[in-house]
Amino acid sequence: MEDKDLIAKYRSTQDQKYLAELFSKYMKQVYGSCMTYYKNTADAEDAVMEIYEKLVKKLPGSDIKYFKSWLYTVTRNHCLEKLRKVSTHESKKSTAEVMYYEDLMHPDNVEKEVELSQLEKCVGQLEDQQKKCVKMFYYEKKSYAEIGQELNLGVGQVRSRIQNGRRNLKNCMDQHISK
Repeated sequence: MEDKDLIAKYRSTQDQKYLAELFSKYMKQVYGSCMTYYKNTADAEDAVMEIYEKLVKKLPGSDIKYFKSWLYTVTRNHCLEKLRKVSTHESKKSTAEVMYYEDLMHPDNVEKEVELSQLEKCVGQLEDQQKKCVKMFYYEKKSYAEIGQELNLGVGQVRSRIQNGRRNLKNCMDQHISK
């Protein structure tokens, strides 16, 4: 059967065999595309399965002219989305590491306690919106989107307030250290 016929059968019956037959025609290309993004077989294989699951939901409501190119777009977007999430997570992790020195979080001497106390004072001196964003991001581990939703701000505004807050904290801490 042709792609358009398999799509029509799947849409009318919701029978997975039609979708499986359609997907199997292009599975090698999907896998190859995933390999170019992930560079390892385990992640690429997982992505192929996740893309199939996406098709179950997306296919009935999508206007598809050319299935092969539509599937490639779904594949590319899926891979980029997953890589972005990993990148964002890693970025948050490294940002948190810059924000909190490991030694500051586990003070084992008076000097470290003084630095931690100074950090708290510096956080208290931040402009109100910066303070809220910094605390929600670093202390409560909320994402930019969650903070934006709670404070009625755009993601860009949240990012800007956190970056400005970090810069102000660094300046405040540097002033304390240089005294």
